[in-house]
Amino acid sequence: MRLLYIHQYFKIPSEGGSLRSYYLAKELVKIGHEVIMITAHNHTHRISKTLDGIEVIYLPVSYSNYMSLPRRGLAFLKFMILAMFESMRYRNIDCCYVMTTPLSTGVVALFNKYFLRRPYIFEVGDLWPKVPIDMGLISSSWKQKLLEWAERAFYKKAGGLVGLSEPITQHLTKVAPNVLAETIFNISDCEQFKPSKKNDLWVEKFKVIDKFVVSYTGTFGRANDLGRVIAWANSAKDLPIHFLLVGDGVEKKKVNTQIENCGLTNITTYGSMSKTEIKQIINISDAMLVSFANVESLHTGSPNKFFDALAAGKLVITNFGGWAGDLIKTENCGFVAETPLHFRERIAGFLNDETLLKTYQENARKLAEYRFELSAQSKKQEDFILKTLS
Repeated sequence: MRLLYIHQYFKIPSEGGSLRSYYLAKELVKIGHEVIMITAHNHTHRISKTLDGIEVIYLPVSYSNYMSLPRRGLAFLKFMILAMFESMRYRNIDCCYVMTTPLSTGVVALFNKYFLRRPYIFEVGDLWPKVPIDMGLISSSWKQKLLEWAERAFYKKAGGLVGLSEPITQHLTKVAPNVLAETIFNISDCEQFKPSKKNDLWVEKFKVIDKFVVSYTGTFGRANDLGRVIAWANSAKDLPIHFLLVGDGVEKKKVNTQIENCGLTNITTYGSMSKTEIKQIINISDAMLVSFANVESLHTGSPNKFFDALAAGKLVITNFGGWAGDLIKTENCGFVAETPLHFRERIAGFLNDETLLKTYQENARKLAEYRFELSAQSKKQEDFILKTLS
């Protein structure tokens, strides 16, 4: 099978970020399929590379978490146009596998279907345009209707639909009930992240000696609402807890200002880190947190940091419910804290009982292994692709 894989934010392990499409594409290559990946990079020219058997085409489309919504829109539009032209270079493509976000990749999918006569599978990791509409980022009614119309078109014309969580798949089947749909979860990298004893040198490096470390590694964006985490830190400043917040984004300056205004010494922020440094942060962490704003549609997603935390065998803490919150409660590997007081009450149990903490951490690793491990998800993906083509 010759597969054209389209993912604007494709990353490899040395770059960090979401590695889902890298892992899945690599597994497809390993079992004999040919994968051509069309993606973007912050350079001025097109580059073609072969990475672990994947032919990767980097198109010149700059993108940053600091961009305004209009500038992001222009970046999406540019990638959409360049990816359509790039698609025409290739012959004998059996299927296009198209990832969103952004939703605009759906136009590339339709172009391949109607102009190049190729079926496509559309993978959905976040509910767009529902999320930005619910967050008030798209207030114009005509824009909302246009995006909702486009969403329906992309789903209904697909040969297959993939949701990264069961709530997303339920939404897909509601919009396009006649299209095959499957849930293929995000991946816990059980080889890259493994439970391990804290490294004393790293504990000293990050100044968390004798501390219970709660870490966050991800985007500092509006959707993440890290102000709620600062409120947690404020409520627990007399406890032996230290928060490490790692990442970048449009809200970074605001977060640092809030920490300074509160006079907090139990929370430290860092910029974006390499994969090696992230592994150091995870190693010295007792718990990892996932933070989202109180917007229900956001809670259907599958954040990468959640799956990394499970693989590393860490206590998982969220400030929202949704399917992930329900799962960690059912599997006894974490808890949901919706208020600072609730966080303080729940974390106290783990500070005072090392056996309880160890049990929850072991449960997290077991969950990663039996439900979200790469081999299971890649097999499900291959089977689904072949099923849509049969």
